[in-house]
Amino acid sequence: MKVSEFLGRKVLDKKAIEIGKVHDLDISPKEGLITSITISTSEFGLTRKEIEVNTTNIDQVGDYVLLKVEKAELEVQPKSDKDIEKRRLDVRK
Repeated sequence: MKVSEFLGRKVLDKKAIEIGKVHDLDISPKEGLITSITISTSEFGLTRKEIEVNTTNIDQVGDYVLLKVEKAELEVQPKSDKDIEKRRLDVRK
């Protein structure tokens, strides 16, 4: 699967509730494996939030990305400002 096919794919939690869409991927260049995905969510079109999900929490990838966890469990894992800044620098390369 090409990265361009993966980006924008809908993400569902383990109860098949839509969380958002794949916004970004973190890839380990040596192994050529995806290490995590960033999900872009929007609530009622007003606020946009990004959630980073480790690949260990991904159950299946097909027409949708199906996670092994519920949405509430993901929101408990905050991203630090340092991680967000690192991501911005990586994107600019």
